Amino acid sequence: MINKDFPRWIYLICGFVINLILGVIFSWSVFIEPLEKIFGWTRAMTSGAFALVVLFFSVGMLPAGNLLEKWGPRKVVWFGGFLLALGWILSSLSGMFATDGFFSDPTATRFLDRVEIINGKEIKISDKETLEKIVKFRGAYNIMSLYWLYLTYGVISGIGIGFAYNVPIPVVRRWFPDKAGFAIGLTVMGFGMGALFLAPLAVKLIQHFGWHNAFLYMGIMFLVIIFIAGIFLKYPPEGWYPKNHNISLQEKHSIKEEINFTWREMIRTRQFWLIWLWYWFMAAAGLLVIGHIKVIIDEYGANTPIFSMSTSVLAVGTLSLFNGFGRVVFGTISDKIGRRNTMLADAVLMSLMMFFFIPLVVTFGAIGAILGVVLIGLSYGGISPLMPNICGDYFGTRNLGMNYAILFTAWGVAGILGPVMAGFIRDITGKYELAYIVSGVMCIIAVIISLILKPLHNEKI
Repeated sequence: MINKDFPRWIYLICGFVINLILGVIFSWSVFIEPLEKIFGWTRAMTSGAFALVVLFFSVGMLPAGNLLEKWGPRKVVWFGGFLLALGWILSSLSGMFATDGFFSDPTATRFLDRVEIINGKEIKISDKETLEKIVKFRGAYNIMSLYWLYLTYGVISGIGIGFAYNVPIPVVRRWFPDKAGFAIGLTVMGFGMGALFLAPLAVKLIQHFGWHNAFLYMGIMFLVIIFIAGIFLKYPPEGWYPKNHNISLQEKHSIKEEINFTWREMIRTRQFWLIWLWYWFMAAAGLLVIGHIKVIIDEYGANTPIFSMSTSVLAVGTLSLFNGFGRVVFGTISDKIGRRNTMLADAVLMSLMMFFFIPLVVTFGAIGAILGVVLIGLSYGGISPLMPNICGDYFGTRNLGMNYAILFTAWGVAGILGPVMAGFIRDITGKYELAYIVSGVMCIIAVIISLILKPLHNEKI
C-alpha cells in the first residue's frame, strides 16, 4: 500500500497528526457547562466522564500493545480511531429528548402551564401532580443519559485513544534509531498541544450547532483523519537503518542481535520498577498542577489581567503550549546527553518547581505564575519522550508497544494520585502548600532514582 522508498519523515508527520487528534482528551472542559445546563448535572458528575476516559485510555494501551505485533500498526490505529469516533458519535445521542433548562430547577412551579413533548406527545403541565410525574421521568432519564455518556465518551472513546496512542511511538522509534528522542518528542508533542486547536473548534461548534452536533461532527472528523494518517504507518524492514547514518559493522551486528525483552521478562527486572516509580512520581506532580492550575492562581490572588486576558486563563493555555514544547526539547536533549542524564535534569527541575511554584505566585503575582507554568510545562512535557525511549533502550524495540503499555500504567495511577491528593489536602487544610511539598518529596525520590538507575547492557544510555 505504501511505497517502500517513501521518506521516513512521513511516519513522524502522521504520528504527530494522530496524536494531535488524540489530544482532544484535554478539551473536555468545554463540554462541562453545556451539559450541566441541559441536565443539571453536578461538577462531580461531569468530572466523572473525564476520569473514566483517562482510566480507559490507560486500559486500552494494554491490548493494543499485544495486538500491535499481530495486526500491524495500520490495523491497530484504525481500530483505535474507529472506537474514538464511535464513542464521540454515540455521545451525541446523550439526552436527545431533553428540554433545555428543565433539569436546572426540576421542582420549580415555573414549569406549570408549560407544554412538554414526551415520547412524541404534547403534555401540558397543568398541576403539581403532573409536574411530579414528569420530574420523575426526567430524573430517571437524566441518570440514564449520564451513564450513557460514561459508556460512550468515557469507556469506548477512552479505549480507542489507548489503542491509537500506542501505535505512532514504536513505529517512529524504529524509523528514527539515530534521532529517537527528537522524533518521539515531536510525535507526542501533538498529544500535548491538541487541546490548543481542538478546544476552540469544539467551542465554535457548540455555539453554532449545539453540543450534540459538536460530538457528532468531531467524531466524524476524527475517523477520517486517523484513517488517512494510519494508511502510512508501518514498521521498517528487520535490521533497517537510515541510509545516511554512519554505522559500523559492529553496530549493524548489535542491531540484529540486540536483546528484546518480553513484558514478562521486563517486569522481573529491578530497572523496570525503578523507571515505573520515576514515571509515577513525576507524572503525579505534573498532573497535580494541570488539574488545579486555574483555581490555584485564583486562590493565591495572582489572577490579574495580562494582555487583556486573566492570568488563570493565560496560564492554562501557556501550560498546554509548553507541555508540547517540552516533549521536543527534552527528547532532543536526551539524544545528546543520554536518557538517564536527561531524566536527572527533568526530575531536578520538577522538584524545584514543586517547592517554589506557590512562593513564585505569591511573591511575583501574575508574572511568577506564568514563569512557573512555563517551567512546569517543559518539565512535564519532557516525561513523554523519555519514557518510551528509555523503555526501548533498556528492553528493546521489538516488543516496545506492549512493554510501554505496561510502563504507561504509571501514568494512569498518577492521574488519580496527583489531582485527587491535591484536592483532598486542599479540602482538609484549606491550602495547596502541603500537596506541593509532598509532590516535591516524590520528585526528590525521582532524582535519586535517576542517579542509581543502571543500564542492563554495557552501553551508554
